[in-house]
Amino acid sequence: MTPSTGPWPGRFIWHDLMTTDGAKAQAFYRDLFDWRIEEHAMHGFVYRRILAGPGPIGGIVEERNLPNSHWMPYLAVDDVDAAAARIQELGGSVCVPPTDIPQTGRFAVVGDPQGATFSIFRGLPGSQGFDPDLPVAGRACWNELLTHDDAAAQAFYGALCGWRDEPKDMGPLGTYHVQMLGGKQAGGLMKNPQPGAPSCWLVYFLVDDLAAAGQRAARLGAQVLMAAQPIEGVGSFSLLADPVGAVFALFQPLPGSAPC
Repeated sequence: MTPSTGPWPGRFIWHDLMTTDGAKAQAFYRDLFDWRIEEHAMHGFVYRRILAGPGPIGGIVEERNLPNSHWMPYLAVDDVDAAAARIQELGGSVCVPPTDIPQTGRFAVVGDPQGATFSIFRGLPGSQGFDPDLPVAGRACWNELLTHDDAAAQAFYGALCGWRDEPKDMGPLGTYHVQMLGGKQAGGLMKNPQPGAPSCWLVYFLVDDLAAAGQRAARLGAQVLMAAQPIEGVGSFSLLADPVGAVFALFQPLPGSAPC
């Protein structure tokens, strides 16, 4: 597939790992995905930029005082300030106000009304993020919201992003809401299967061999929470926690199917 040029408003185009141990996290993911990682000195901290395939896809940020390590997806928007204001109008929150990233773009850290955090981003030309439709092993390929109120979350993201719900019946697990933007799948949301668990975004990474990647992750110190769970007609996934505690998923599509 030929990469296209951004921006991609309404799509996830960057992912940062917010972790309490940057060096340990860097070693784990570098060895798991064969990522190339470049260390850049920023204002008082080191930003570890992740490269996979043809270019950068995100970064690793160490914050020792975090309550827990986690992956942070970035949603592309046309106007960060306007989107932040709209999020508050819709009942969400702004955790970090709109801020310029020198020579890169503008971002804000926000939360939806159910408490799931994500970032909004508008890049400068040449810094738009990565093509969300380019399937490359080791890159994030899917973003899934686990929420305690799927109907309210659907209303929020539909109003903010223009996402259209394409519900899928999952039987005992309830309804899975595929989020469509035009003819593209922008992500998914579902009621969190763990009652009382906080709402959060879960990031899936594309792999060529799910079993081998899961075994490799375990050898590198990850905790396997769920292994090789099938998704009918789509593929299989495994849920893991990295050695610092950040939860993420691995995904392998069925032969001939779309990566995510």
